[in-house]
Order: sequence, then C-alpha cells, then structure tokens
Amino acid sequence: MRTVAGADMAITGQELRSAKFTIWRNLIGPFLVLTAVASIEILKLKGFRIPNPPAILLLIVAFSAFYGGMASGMASAAMAWLYFAYFFSIPGQPFQYAGENFVRVAMWAVTTPAMALLIGVLKSRVMHVSDLGTINTTLKAQMIERRRAEDEVRLLQAMTVAVGEAPDLYSALEVVLRKVCESTGWLVGQAWMPGETGRLECVPAWYGNTAGLERFRKTSLEMMCMQGTGLPGRVWTSKKPVWVNDVIRDGKFHRASAATEAGLRAGLGIPVLAGDEMIAVLEFFVRAPRDEDEHLTGIVSSIATQLGSMIQRKHAEAALRRSENQLRAIVDAEPECVKIVTADGTLLQMNAAGLAMIEASRPEQVIGKSIFGLLLPEYREPFRDFIENVLRGNKGKMEFEMIGFKGTHRWMETHSVAMSGDRGGPPVMLSITRDITELKNSESRLKQLAHFDSLTELPNRVQFIERLEQTMADADRNERLVGVVFLDLDRFKYINDSLGHGKGDMLLREVAMRLNDSIRRGDTVARLSGDEFALVLADMGHINDAIHVTQKILDVFKQPFLIAGHELFVTASMGITLYPFDDQGAQELLRNADVAMYRAKEVGKNNYQFYVAEMTASATERLSLETDLRSALDRGELSLHYQPIAEGKSGRIVGMEALLRWKHPVRGMISPAQFIPLAEETGFIIPIGEWVLRTACRQCRAWQKQGFSSLYVAVNLSSRQFHQKDLPASIHNILQETGLNPHYLDLEITEGLVMQQAESSINTLSELKAMGMRISVDDFGTGYSSLSYLKRFPIDVLKIDQSFVRDIPGDADDAAIASTIITMAHSLGLKVVAEGVETREQLNFMREHGCDSMQGYFLSKPLPAEQFESFLECGARLATG
Repeated sequence: MRTVAGADMAITGQELRSAKFTIWRNLIGPFLVLTAVASIEILKLKGFRIPNPPAILLLIVAFSAFYGGMASGMASAAMAWLYFAYFFSIPGQPFQYAGENFVRVAMWAVTTPAMALLIGVLKSRVMHVSDLGTINTTLKAQMIERRRAEDEVRLLQAMTVAVGEAPDLYSALEVVLRKVCESTGWLVGQAWMPGETGRLECVPAWYGNTAGLERFRKTSLEMMCMQGTGLPGRVWTSKKPVWVNDVIRDGKFHRASAATEAGLRAGLGIPVLAGDEMIAVLEFFVRAPRDEDEHLTGIVSSIATQLGSMIQRKHAEAALRRSENQLRAIVDAEPECVKIVTADGTLLQMNAAGLAMIEASRPEQVIGKSIFGLLLPEYREPFRDFIENVLRGNKGKMEFEMIGFKGTHRWMETHSVAMSGDRGGPPVMLSITRDITELKNSESRLKQLAHFDSLTELPNRVQFIERLEQTMADADRNERLVGVVFLDLDRFKYINDSLGHGKGDMLLREVAMRLNDSIRRGDTVARLSGDEFALVLADMGHINDAIHVTQKILDVFKQPFLIAGHELFVTASMGITLYPFDDQGAQELLRNADVAMYRAKEVGKNNYQFYVAEMTASATERLSLETDLRSALDRGELSLHYQPIAEGKSGRIVGMEALLRWKHPVRGMISPAQFIPLAEETGFIIPIGEWVLRTACRQCRAWQKQGFSSLYVAVNLSSRQFHQKDLPASIHNILQETGLNPHYLDLEITEGLVMQQAESSINTLSELKAMGMRISVDDFGTGYSSLSYLKRFPIDVLKIDQSFVRDIPGDADDAAIASTIITMAHSLGLKVVAEGVETREQLNFMREHGCDSMQGYFLSKPLPAEQFESFLECGARLATG
C-alpha cells in the first residue's frame, strides 16, 4: 500500500509541476507586455524619449507567441493593442483619435493578434516535425534492437534444434561453436572439458573458418590446464566470461606463440554451466585486437547457458540409454520369461526366453494380444484376480498351467510387481516367470512315492497317518467313533519263499483290491510294509460298525486267489482299536491295533481282536515319569551320546549327531521316544534343549582344539524350542560362550516343525542361516514331503529317514524313494545324509546313488563322550572297499 500510495503521490507532483509550467508559459507574454509598458511610461515621466514603443511591444508579442505558445501570444497581443489604443490617443483625451491615428489603431487591432496567431501556428508545426524526427529515430533504434533480438532468438532456436538432433556430446559442441562463429564473425571456436586427471583438456569438437590453424589446434589438444591457469582455467575457476583483447600480449595466455603463428589476437572464454555445475569452457578467437564487447559476451553467455542445460540433458539421456541398453541386455540374456502385461491381460513385451517357453516363433504372435489364451481355462479367472491384486501395489506370486503354441503343457511360476505405464499411462504388471514343470513332476513323483505304495497304489504309512488324523478331527466335531484296523496276512512268508517275490507281489495287489472292495465310502486302506495293511474306519456310530467291516474282510478271504495259475488260500489276522476310547494319537492308535493283531495271531490267526489296556496303570506311570523328568537335569541324570557322521566317498569322520540320553537311578536307561515327547508337552524341553546345545557346542570345540578341527556337531531342535522368539539370540550367546564357530553347528529340524507357522519359521531359519549355521531337515520323507518348503526355506541338508533305509536294497519302494530324494536334493543344491545305515549293502547303495554322508550302526552306535573321543583318536572311518 505504501508503494502504491508513494507512486500516486509522485504522479500528482509531476502533474502539478507540469501545470505550473503551463501557467507560467501562458502568462509570460502578458507579464512582459505589462513590464514593457510600465518601463516605457516611467522613462517618459523622467524625460527619456523611447523610439518607436509599438515596435518594442510587437517584438514582445512575437516572443510570447513563439515561447509561450498561441495562448500566451494572443493574450500579450490583446494587451499590446490596448496600449497602442492609448498611445495613439489625443493627449488628455484617452481613446480619442485625430487624423489617421484611428486607422492606425484599427490596423494594429488586426495585425497584432494575427501575427501572434501565425507565429503560434508556425511553432506548433515546427515542434510536430521535430517530434516526428525524434520518433523516427527511436523507432529505427527499436527496430534494429528488435531485429538483433530476433536474430539472437533464431540463433538460440537453431542451436537448440541442432544440439537436440546431435547424436553425441561432441557433435552438439561442434554445432554450437560453428553457429556462434558464423553469427559473430569470430574465426576459431574450441571446447574444453575436465579429463580423468581433473585438469581441463581440449576436446575434439572445434570450428575453424580460416587456414593456418594447425599448430594452434595441435598445441591446444596437447595442453592440459589446471584451474586458474590459461584462458580456460581462469574461466573454470571464476565461472564467469573472460575477455582478452590481445592474447599475444597477455602473459597468462600460454599458447601465445602458436596464436602468433595463426594470427589470432582477441580471445573470449565462456563458461558452460548447468546450475552451479561447470560442464565445459568455450573459447573463441579473432585475428584483430578487440576491446570487450559486453553485448557479444552476453549473447554467447546466453548461448552457453542454453548449451549447459542441453549438455546436462544429453548426459542424462546418455545415462538413460546406457541403463536401458544394460537392462535390455540383461532381460534378453535372462533365461526366465520376462514380460509386461496390462490390466486387461494384453501382452506388451516378452523376451526371447519367454517366447521359447510358449513355443512362439516370433513376437508378433503374442505382442498386443491377450495372455489369457495361453492359460488353461481354470487358471484364467485366478490370473485376472492376480493381475488386479498386483496392480493395487501388492507383490505377487502365482503358479499356473499353460499351453504353448505347439500344444505343450507347462507349469509356470510367476513373480510380479506393478510399474508405471509409458508417458504417465495406467500401471502395468512386470513379471518374471519360470518353467517349473520338472519341479512339479518331481514333486508329484516324490509325493506319489512318499504317500502311496508303488506296488498296490494304496496309501502308505505316511498317507495313512495323515488320513487317520483328519478322520479323528472330523470325529471330534461330529462326536463319532473311529476304528483303526491292523491286518497281517497269515503265512505270507511261506507263499513268498515258495512261489517267489513276483508271485508274492501279485498276491499283494489282489489283496489290496479285495480290501478296497470291502470297505465303506469314506474309509481308507493302506499298505504299511510287506504284508501289513491298515484300515481307517471313519464316522462310526457304534462298535458294531467295526465288527461288520472286519467280518466282511474275513469273508472275502474265504475265496481263493488265482495267482499265475496257482489257487492260493490266504487268511488274515486283524487287530482293532477305537478312537477316542483307546488313545488320542494316530501313531498310538496304530500301535494299539498292531498289539491287538498279534493277539489275534496268538489265538489262532484268521480272526480279529479288540485292543484292551489298563488305562489307570498307564496314567500313573506317565505322571511318575514326568515328575522324575523335572529333576533329571538338576540331578545330572541327562547326558549326550554322539553318533559319528562319515563322508560317503572318503569314509572320513566329518561330524557327529548329539543324542540325548536319560539314565534314571531306578529305572535305568529310558528311551528318548518315551521321555522327549513328555518334555515337549510339559515345556521342560526348553531348558533341556538349551543344555543340549551348550554341552554339544562345548564338547565339539574341545575336540577341535585336540586336532579334529573340521568336526561339526548336529543338534536336534524340538518344535517348542524352535518357536521360541529368542532362539537366535540364545544360540548366539551359547556360541559366544563356548567359542564354537557357527559354521560347525548343524541344526536339525523336522518337516512338520517348519510347516507350523510357516512364515515365522522362514524368518527364524533365515536369521539362523545368516549367523552361519547349517540347517538340516531330519527324517525327510515321513512328513509333508513337499518341494514347496524346500524352495522357500533356507535348507542345506536332507536326512533320509531310516525307515526308507532299513529295507534297502530288498524293498524296491524304499530304494526308489531314497534314490529320488538324493537326486531331487542334489538338483536343488542340497546335501544328503542317510540315517540308519546298518549293512554294507545299504552303504554300497547310498554310495552308488551319490549320497553325501552316512550315519548308522554300520559305522558306530551313539557313544558317550569319552568313548567317542577314543573312536576319533584311533582314526576310525567308514569302510571304502
């Protein structure tokens, strides 16, 4: 408001001064007339004679009209005429005239204002002509300045276009140097940029419009300027233009000799800036000394400023091109499929590996088309939902099955993220997809081998337990009973030995078929091993349901089996247990049924028996054992035995598994299978597990110090112990305390353990892995046996469960499972340890199939620490011949 008010006051004062001047100029004529008249009359009174007073007044009127303008002239003319009328009057008779004086007064009344009017008009015309001349001169100057500005704009525009079209930086610099020289008349233009040493170097880009520049150019190219030295260095340091009116006479110009030979005199250095960053220095030369031209310097500086921005953009574009080329090379070399898909499933890009996966011979077959046509129908809608989820900002992974252009079915696994579309368009999905067909096939084969019997295609023990547990859960919800039947063929060994294993296998297949035909809908028949079968009788309302099924089975066995021309009469003994009456666990129920089956054999075979147990005695025994276990650690009753682990090829001892033992002062040695589940259930496994880890690590470190430096120790982690939040910190403290390197600690976990709270298991295993420890999966093949967790979890070693090793090489199923586990593990980069190797045949089988390490009674049973130490010192190793 002050500024505006101030401005208003300044304008008002200017107008006031102009008004005063106008008034003064209009009154100057009358004032001069009055002054002259008064002076004439005063002089007359004093006796002076004034020659021709009217002439004096006419001169005053003429001056007033010329200086004061027409208004001043007319006013002074009117006053002068009044004096004339008085002057020519008869003396003593004012405004009375005699003779020709009247005519004279009348003439003056016309001529005096006419003269003032004429002079005023002439002055106006003269002033108008003068103003026109001034205006014309101003317009000419403005037109020249405008043309020069337009030339500068055109120059900048032309250079901007030319630089934008230049393929590289040097080409852009050459364009600028040539354009500047052509527009300013300067002869030589060069560019300097910092080199690898940090000094300024003359770059290949230059312009020369005259001959004789060879030595000057060569000298410039060979020269390097430090900051502050030479024309380029001075510009670089000051970041301002530097003008040298004569480079030959300038002591700071180190190329004076070469400039003299080339005839160059005046020089101009211009900084090329991008913001505050110095990018280059431009220098120009002409053949005559020249004082600084600020206008020229300003023009070239403006051009350099534009060039700086363009060079910065060129650098960014070049970096972007390099990045794009590198990314394109990486994508093209990527062995997995890399593709970009829009929200509606349109395929925008796909690399060569992806085209090969879908059996496309050229990109045009799929680019711009919907990807859903490649998917099996049942995966199209889920994949559409998957795209929507990813484009909402969520990372995604999906497995699906697709059909290639040549009809090949493939399983694919894709990992996807959202990314911005081109030119601010809607987001698109970037995916990396790999072919997991072989993994899926391997997983399917392994699942089949791990969960089904290859001979009869019935569920095996693992699958049987899973179905039993599910059936028990259903029974709990519906308040129903579950029956478990253990069936063993009578005298099967005799048939097998008499007719051979081939005929025995045929008989087992026929038995499996009859059993399947005998059960109810929802029941399960499984082959456990050899001639042992088991049944799950689901959703029973009464014990009679179990009797009905088992009696039906006994009846179908009354019919003979026709095996390769032989008519065989076979009977079966069965044991039955009931859930929830007899026990709460699947394994326990199966054990109970097994006990009952042996009772059936004892009483004559070809019958069934129900399980009977003294529950009170069992509960009392369990409570007593739990009480003793709580004080076993404090009383020093727990100890560790160590079972050696030997390398498969060399046979040398590379490690040992620490196994917990409990020597009760009264009961003696108690089986780990009896007290470890109890410790797990009561939570006492936590302090016991920590004691085991600390003792095993301390003992391993002690043996390393005794010369067995590469020895490692494997320690089993229980479920409750593994899911402790502070497990990594606890193990770290134990390692620090005992001095054992984490690389020599192998933590063994079970399949079922890692699948409980899978995400937290991944985090825990990753943290343990990052600390340097190895992670092994114990009893592999008896749990989930899914490749999915092998891919997701940071696992190093698979330990083949001894149940698969026990009957090798005689049992073809176990042999197939073991060899498949080894092959699959190696394909995933995992090591394999075989547990329970007890015979040379088992050892040879494992070696032939590339098993990395073995442990078992063939090498040594678990030994107390002092015996294991002697075992090491005597150089024991696994037989190699």
